[in-house]
Amino acid sequence: MAWLLAQVMNIIIPAFHLPPSFLKISIIVLAICFPFWLIFSWIYEITPEGLKKTISVPLEHSIVAKTGNRLNYIIITGLVLVIGLLIRDGFFIPAQVVENAEVATVATDNKSIAVLAFTDMSPEKDQGYFSDGISEEILNLLTNVPQLKVISRTSSFSYKGKEVKIKEIGEELQVNHILEGSIRKSGNTFRITVQLIDAKTGIHVWSETYDRNMEDILKIQDEIAAKVIQQLEISLLGPALVSPTVDIAAYNLYLQANQLYAQISSESTTNAIKLIKESIAIDSSYAPAWGLLNDLYFSAAFRFGTLPIEETIKQGKVVAKKEILLNSKSAWGYLDLAKWEFATWDFKAADDLLNKAIRVEPNNPGIFYFRAYFAYQSGKLDSAIELMLKSIELDPLVKEYFFDLGFYYWMNGEVDKTEEALNHFLLFFPNSSGANWIMSRIQLSLDHPEKAMNYIEREPDPFWKLYGKCMVIYAMDDKQEADSLLGRFIADYSEDMAEPNIADIYAFREEKDEAFKWLEQAFENKDSSLLEILNYPSMQNLWGDPRWNKLINKLGLPDNHGFHLD
Repeated sequence: MAWLLAQVMNIIIPAFHLPPSFLKISIIVLAICFPFWLIFSWIYEITPEGLKKTISVPLEHSIVAKTGNRLNYIIITGLVLVIGLLIRDGFFIPAQVVENAEVATVATDNKSIAVLAFTDMSPEKDQGYFSDGISEEILNLLTNVPQLKVISRTSSFSYKGKEVKIKEIGEELQVNHILEGSIRKSGNTFRITVQLIDAKTGIHVWSETYDRNMEDILKIQDEIAAKVIQQLEISLLGPALVSPTVDIAAYNLYLQANQLYAQISSESTTNAIKLIKESIAIDSSYAPAWGLLNDLYFSAAFRFGTLPIEETIKQGKVVAKKEILLNSKSAWGYLDLAKWEFATWDFKAADDLLNKAIRVEPNNPGIFYFRAYFAYQSGKLDSAIELMLKSIELDPLVKEYFFDLGFYYWMNGEVDKTEEALNHFLLFFPNSSGANWIMSRIQLSLDHPEKAMNYIEREPDPFWKLYGKCMVIYAMDDKQEADSLLGRFIADYSEDMAEPNIADIYAFREEKDEAFKWLEQAFENKDSSLLEILNYPSMQNLWGDPRWNKLINKLGLPDNHGFHLD
């Protein structure tokens, strides 16, 4: 009978839009009452004269059999009604109910969160790297939960130091919850205060303050992440969230290096490499440290030219393999190794590693970024732009993405879109290397050498500045000075595998023999930047020459590459 009542309530409660708690309470009441009802039915019997004790009713006067039959009829009738209602619900669900069910599913399943940069509350305000690092590590832990959408560090941290309401952040990032906090560090102790906030209502869901010693910092990260999961009512299907163990001194250096890396300059990159190497020397078992060293090596070699490319590629492969060995469940190690394999033109190995990364973390937004990178390195600029736009769609506040987008637009000859993307990037990173160089090249393509000079004078990196001036001065018809600058550029950078860049300058000057000479040298040396520069607009001056097709065909590119062939 109790089961029958529960089934009937299971249908009636949703029909009348009553809270689900009604059913829970009813089942609990039935469970509590069941033993009392059992005892009652054992002691008492229903008779025509009313309720009497069983022992007071002679056996020949008992009507238990008749009462039992009546109850059987009632139960059977009830079961028929329940089955009928269940069949009706299964085949004739009203449209409004279906719509409401879909809405309810979205509301329940759409678990999303942004972890804002924690505020540095230390007296000297000198622990920004520490507060940023802790909040980032909590964010990284939460990304391991498949049921939870976690906004990237760059988007979440873009609100640092800004007076923006929680509801506005939630709307911009399209998340349901915000995690914010503050850190006060003094000597070997720290205090972390965290608040989990409902982004739609602004109501604090949970908050807590931790006062601990530095040795407990990793445990606190795990505790906070676990508490967030608990508050969001997410059931972990895999193991508990646990930060990898690391020596505290090494971890502190890692956080400092990570902050320097985010500044995007040749000087900060060089200093970050020094710090991360010190961190690894103390504790070499921390996979994120190897991943950061890998990123720093790549930036130093290919973006800033502060490390020799050939030697850095060898070191980078070792670093990436170590990263994978320490954490094979992260996509980043495979992506990092794929970059180096692509740089040495091992396209199959790079593609295999990219596929491994996708299998490990199919929802990782960074995968779209790297697919865009590999696409442009294969001459498929339209695909690279499409994938880069997808990366920006997933993470619109990652301002660094706009540099790559502008770069791809420039190589694809889309001038207006290039300027739009790079101007947006330069608003946030005015001292970043490379962006002003591209803007200078745009002005040259528009036959505005004076404007090009204005941009190249703003370029902070000496390599890109001299590189750009070689072309700007030539466009101003000062061939003697242009030749002098080109000679200086060759003397300063030819041994650092800048052959493709030198070829680019000669192609810009339409000096085909010299351009092909340096391209051939780059091919012989397997210069990793050759694939990039073959996309540059100046290369179109070499199209139509038989040497162009010959060069492209001997690169060993995938069959579906996108480089121009005559």
